Amino acid sequence: MALKPDGILKAQQEVMGNGKFGGRGGRGGRQNGNGERRHGGRNGGGGNGGGRGGRRRHSRGRSNNPRQSAESGNQRERIAVESGALVLIDQFMLANPQFIEKLIAIMDEGSEAKDTLINTYGGSVVQVKPGTYRIERDPFEYSIVVHPEGGTPDIKSFTRTSCESRGRVFVDTRCVAMIDRELLDDTALLEKYQQLWFSGQDKACRDLIRDNGGAVRYGFNRYGDELGIYLVPNEDIVCLWPDIIEGALAGEGGMTGEVAPEAVAQ
Repeated sequence: MALKPDGILKAQQEVMGNGKFGGRGGRGGRQNGNGERRHGGRNGGGGNGGGRGGRRRHSRGRSNNPRQSAESGNQRERIAVESGALVLIDQFMLANPQFIEKLIAIMDEGSEAKDTLINTYGGSVVQVKPGTYRIERDPFEYSIVVHPEGGTPDIKSFTRTSCESRGRVFVDTRCVAMIDRELLDDTALLEKYQQLWFSGQDKACRDLIRDNGGAVRYGFNRYGDELGIYLVPNEDIVCLWPDIIEGALAGEGGMTGEVAPEAVAQ
């Protein structure tokens, strides 16, 4: 059974609480540190109400237009999927000692064993044509669309009912990693990622993934997401929509509702 968001958080707390890795101090501390480094003070955004002025003061030169901020991330992120197997998994799992230990134990086994392990730890694997993929994340429609570079699909035409379900990815650390499955064969890379993660260098972890052909994008909910994974029929296009968003209204083809300020930028 795959770990749900609360299970992922429990796994982190168990690992971090034993003192072996220097005691990160729990989920809240990690989020605040991440926000301060990348977003110029995530806490400065305040709540969803009455925080607009604070967000402008802490923007540190970023655009005041949330859609433009999201578009900046869309233009930057790329995924190189040489094997044709796209892995979607919570970013913490690439540092999770339990996951890494089991992955190393089955390193010489076939892809099916690895896919099963990925699924057990809340991730999923989607088969697509080898190539380079772009990511279109829309924080207002609550959608993430991964599509081949060089084209611009009609994203608004995609709906859950017109796409084929390919499982879910559980995201508890706010970010989902998108990588080629072959990257999991690089034990030296995973060891470096783990060292960076448990020393509190979240941004360096994301940069390491990007430097090796992967991408990292935010989910849509501060306290965890269950993102449904869908494949557009006869197309190498992967769509992710939240299966559960507290306080949001579900609509065909996407979700609408209030957006947490820090969920917009990346």
